[in-house]
Amino acid sequence: MRRLFCTRTAPKAVKIVGTLCLAIALAAVHAAAGPVEYTWTLAALGQGGWIGGPLFEDGPVGGGGALSAANGSLIARFEPTSWSEDANEEITVCFDVSILKGPPGALPPTICVGPSEVTGTPVKIIIFGSEHIFRITEN
Repeated sequence: MRRLFCTRTAPKAVKIVGTLCLAIALAAVHAAAGPVEYTWTLAALGQGGWIGGPLFEDGPVGGGGALSAANGSLIARFEPTSWSEDANEEITVCFDVSILKGPPGALPPTICVGPSEVTGTPVKIIIFGSEHIFRITEN
């Protein structure tokens, strides 16, 4: 009987401990990044992708996104790497591109978008010949 009890509670204990570890790790990452100064999004206005996330006050950028183009023949993951604010208080965000499906070199390994004003409203831009919306909002 005792053995049956252990096999039923052990998976629950593992789940609880795992959840707690994940929560602590995420809290530590957020605390290390500092307060959020801006949030940003970049979205295609047709077939394409979306990326966005927080821009932290002390320099790091969060979030991520993905792209699907050519009816799924090209699939890529976007990972934000940096952001900057120029003297005019315009923001530029850069992210790395990892091609998951499709020809190598179909996209550049790094893309930077901006500089753009912090308006909180969508700004239409053209990337690779397609319309996109870039939005930066101050927190």
